[in-house]
Amino acid sequence: MAATMYGYDTMRSGDVVLFYVNRDGLPLSDRCNERMWNFCIEQNPKHASEIQTIRDRTINYAPKTYPDPPYHIATNPRLKVHEKLQLIQNYIQRLEYNYTGMQFFDINPARSIYGLMDIAKQMMTESLPIKCFESFLIAVYLTTGIIGLDRFNISFKTSFNSIIYRHVVLGVKYQQYYGALGLSRRDDLSYKSLDGKYERLSTLIDDFVCAYKRYGHTVLRIRIGLPIIHDLKSFLNINWNVLKILPNKTDKIDYDRELDKIVRLWRQTDMNLTYRSVASLTSLITAATLPNRGQSIQFRLNRETSLTCRRSAIKKTSTATDGDHSIEKDESVPFAIRV
Repeated sequence: MAATMYGYDTMRSGDVVLFYVNRDGLPLSDRCNERMWNFCIEQNPKHASEIQTIRDRTINYAPKTYPDPPYHIATNPRLKVHEKLQLIQNYIQRLEYNYTGMQFFDINPARSIYGLMDIAKQMMTESLPIKCFESFLIAVYLTTGIIGLDRFNISFKTSFNSIIYRHVVLGVKYQQYYGALGLSRRDDLSYKSLDGKYERLSTLIDDFVCAYKRYGHTVLRIRIGLPIIHDLKSFLNINWNVLKILPNKTDKIDYDRELDKIVRLWRQTDMNLTYRSVASLTSLITAATLPNRGQSIQFRLNRETSLTCRRSAIKKTSTATDGDHSIEKDESVPFAIRV
């Protein structure tokens, strides 16, 4: 993980600082921790004394519980697909949205699926607050192995008060129904249940577009990729951009037609490829589970070390910023904004 001279990168929209990305790794370095708290005060100057009081408090913190990742949920034969997705979404929401102004994980979307899934496993181990792209990767990891489930990215670029925002969710398709998994400040911009409400991809997209309009956002662009292979150790890259639609410049009928085209493209794709490694998924997922009595003492010792790093990383980070800015620097970065 490359580090800058400051230990963090600044994500901007024009002259506006949106948030910072930790390049020093975990546990959080002193300079990143200092930058995070200072940014919180800069965003909330009227509450500077209150923020400082919270930061200086070193005792009497409320006990923190860490959710256990549902690693085996994808291969559980007793659950229906929509029940599995609901449990995965519940886990993602328990990790909570990251309001600190510091993205804890350094993520490059151009990495292979294997590299991205390795980061996803680290995020689940550390149980730190996350934003939309982190939740996307966790959703990909946990849904890998659900037979018949197609997963694809849905990336949004929107504008509000002359500031550009970007957001991504994991679109899902099972049989003829669509849904989505993810995390956002707004509930209707993340999870979409696979309950039969969305029988067309265009219906799902329209629901997101209408939600953005309710919050005063103008949807500038939507990007949709190809289905993601069900292989945690694949060295393929995620195809982020197969279809681009511009809702503010295109009639609804026209972009609905384009969405129907991409569905036909998926049908023409050799879908057997996306499930080529399902047979070996059990061993892959088992290797990532939490320690139990059957695991070695050394594994449990490593787990305790991880927990120590986790507690160190979140030390004195209980204050949230009030700003609604959550973006990254340019449109070439698919995970750029967090809505």
